[in-house]
Formats: sequence, structure tokens, C-alpha cells
Amino acid sequence: MEDVLKLIEPDLKKLEASIDKLVTTKVGFIKEIVNHIIKSGGKRVRPILVILSAKLCGHKEDRFIPYAAIVEFIHTATLLHDDVVDNAQTRRGTSTANTIWGNEASVLVGDFLYAKSMELLADEGNSEIFSVMAKTTKSLSEGEIIELVKTSDLETTEDDYFEIIGNKTAVLFSVACEIGAILGNVRNKKRNSLKAFGHSLGIAFQLQDDILDYISYDNVLGKRVGTDIKEGKVTLPLIHAIKSSNKKEKSSIEKVLGKPNVTDKDFERIRSIILKYGGIEYTADKTRQYTQAAKDYLKDFRASQYKEALLTLTNYMLSRKT
Repeated sequence: MEDVLKLIEPDLKKLEASIDKLVTTKVGFIKEIVNHIIKSGGKRVRPILVILSAKLCGHKEDRFIPYAAIVEFIHTATLLHDDVVDNAQTRRGTSTANTIWGNEASVLVGDFLYAKSMELLADEGNSEIFSVMAKTTKSLSEGEIIELVKTSDLETTEDDYFEIIGNKTAVLFSVACEIGAILGNVRNKKRNSLKAFGHSLGIAFQLQDDILDYISYDNVLGKRVGTDIKEGKVTLPLIHAIKSSNKKEKSSIEKVLGKPNVTDKDFERIRSIILKYGGIEYTADKTRQYTQAAKDYLKDFRASQYKEALLTLTNYMLSRKT
């Protein structure tokens, strides 16, 4: 990732300055909460995708900077809302906003960021980008609601899972790349290829996240491992294990998912079942499939340092530990 960051270092500096400038509000309390989460060590993957995609498509100006900031604002809004819904205590190694300021403040500041993003999009005046971003925010909400409905549901299928992460994660990766294509004014074929690249990359990103929740360590991941089980999230490693497990094991999983307080012992019991039936390996194989699909979508673009950077970013999905 160091090479990718070095390639667009001047743009990233402009992005950080733009984030500070664009979060304009008379209410200091809002800015305090926004700064807490937006400056807490996020990877800026989605804004980076906006920048690299625009440059890949030949955009010569820096019109991508405000759009990169807007994408990060919307991502931050989803994190604020997610942490409330999940009753999360930590994110990126620090206390969540809802833990510090309460659920009410977190929800309202998330709403502010959504509204601010729409205002900024209107100010930029690109109706095409405004339209795709509006559809994206709707998909994000739908994904969150489907996930809520499926909480602790052992009948959750792979199709259900991919619908959830397609809306919750992949759609924002996809639109980040599509914005770059729109700014670069490329033909529909390349625009659709970049959009599909972002979607596959987002799926791979979430798959790796779901693997790490079972095999990483607290001090590496920046949150408690086993968080998904504690929040009743039935992700792909568990879905695969449930399909293969016996009646006793299914009953054990169901009891743990239904508990208000999941212990470390409970988590280890579930993890042992997942490891027994190859849930991690199965999910890792899916991750490899989606990263390869992402790379394939870039074949429409000629060789360049920006294409190489996107390929490097794709490889990072397979190797990242946080």
C-alpha cells in the first residue's frame, strides 16, 4: 500500500484539507464527533478509489477531491449508524462515538453527514454523479435493514449474505470507481468495467473482514475478535459451517447466537465448528475469486501507473490483517 499512497500523496493531502474545510457547521459538537471517527486511522480506501479511477480515466484536473471527501463522509455516516445498531464498543482501536457521546448523538451526526453529502453533491452540480450517489445511499440503508432482519438467523443463505454485503460494502466501493469514470468521461463499457471492478473489490474486502473476525487478534484488528458472533451476524464462514454441521452443533450455534452476552468460551466453541468444516478456507477461496474478478475487469484499460496501483490495492485485499 505504501507505493499506492506515495503515488497520490499530493492528492491525499488535498483530500485531508478538503475534509476539514467541507465539514462546515455552526455546531461545534457535530465537528467534534465527526473528527473523532474520520481522523481515527481509517485507510481512506474509498476516497483512494475515487482518485485512482479518475486518473486512470484521464481526468486531468482535481475535481475528484470533493467527491472523494463526500464518499468518505457517507462511509463515516454508515459507521456511526452501524455502531449504534450493533452496540459496538470499539472501532479502529478507539472507543466508538456512541460509547462516548451516546446513541442519540451518533445517529443524529450520521444523519448530518448524509445531509451534508447531498448538499455538497448539489453544489458540485454534476447531476449524473448526484443520481448514482442517491441510489447508493438507498442501497446502503437497504443492506443495513436486511442485515438487521437476518440477525442471529441460522437460515441465512449465501445469497442473503452476498445481498447484504453487496449493499452494505460493495456498493460504496463501486460508486467510488464509477465517479472516477464519470469525471474521466469514458465510454459506457469502461465505466461499467470500473463499476464492476469496485463491486468485486468491495465484496473481497468484506469477505476478508469476516475472515479476520475469526482469526485475527484484538490488538491487530482494532476491535474485539468475535464481534460478529456477539452481534448475531451470520457471515460466510459460519454459513458454510452450518450447512455441514450436525444437529448438536447447530443447536450449539443457535444457543450462542441467542445469548445476550457471548463469552470467549462461546466464541471459541463456534470458531472450532467453523474450523472443523473449513469455513475459513471456503471464505478465503471466495475472496480469491472476487479479487481475480476485480483484476479481470481492469483488462479494458491500458497499462499505466494508476492501473498498477489499482491492481496493488486489489492484492492488498488478500493480504491485509486489519
